[in-house]
Amino acid sequence: MKRTHTTGIERCDFLIAIFDGSRSDYRVMYEIGIAEGLRKPVLALATNKRVNSTVQSLFLVAEVGLRERVTLSFQLDAFLATPHEDIFKRGHLNPPHQSSALPKSEFPPSLSEPQSNLEKRVFDVVLLAGGSAVVEPANQDAKLRPDLLIWLAAQEPQLLDSAVIEVKGEASPSLARKVEDQLLQFMSVSGIKSGFLLTEREPPSSFRFKSPNVFWLSVDLFVTLTTDGRLGWYVRDLRNRAAHGLM
Repeated sequence: MKRTHTTGIERCDFLIAIFDGSRSDYRVMYEIGIAEGLRKPVLALATNKRVNSTVQSLFLVAEVGLRERVTLSFQLDAFLATPHEDIFKRGHLNPPHQSSALPKSEFPPSLSEPQSNLEKRVFDVVLLAGGSAVVEPANQDAKLRPDLLIWLAAQEPQLLDSAVIEVKGEASPSLARKVEDQLLQFMSVSGIKSGFLLTEREPPSSFRFKSPNVFWLSVDLFVTLTTDGRLGWYVRDLRNRAAHGLM
């Protein structure tokens, strides 16, 4: 049986692992262990919230139902478009400031380049923090193509694995509202957990988004928090305060 498992995984390009919170998850973890040992990329999916904490701590797990075709398609496209690191190099085993992302020269050639200096700053700091990023991710059911789709699971898997970012030089409150609506649409059809509007200047202190899962930060603050490994903590605090009406 073990030989059959190993032979099959040896022949595949990547492994899709499905966790459903049942005892069969242990068999899935065994198969993932084989794939990781063979340096095969793994896309891990959780069909409900009963998946145990060990799985969540070891693997980057996307929560999605198996009948959610649009979300599944997006997760697969994003997975295939991004560089992959095995469990022996993953960010939770490395200090936050050490990058385990592939060098820029090794990115798949189909990926776009950042379109502005501000966008490039954000893109670069995510990679330097050990995360991954895709420029202008596409989703046919969303009107907006955000500037960046990022993964920073080592800093906060529940909110930053994954997140979408729109980068603007300037943004008025009315434009920020429009961006929020577009980000929320993209997030809802893609299963993305958080959205960011990043601007050159600090947002107005009195401004509040309608959703506790969309955040407006300056690019400088985002870069500083990401570099220091504090972005996940900061975002979680903002979300909790917004959800309890403290902002």
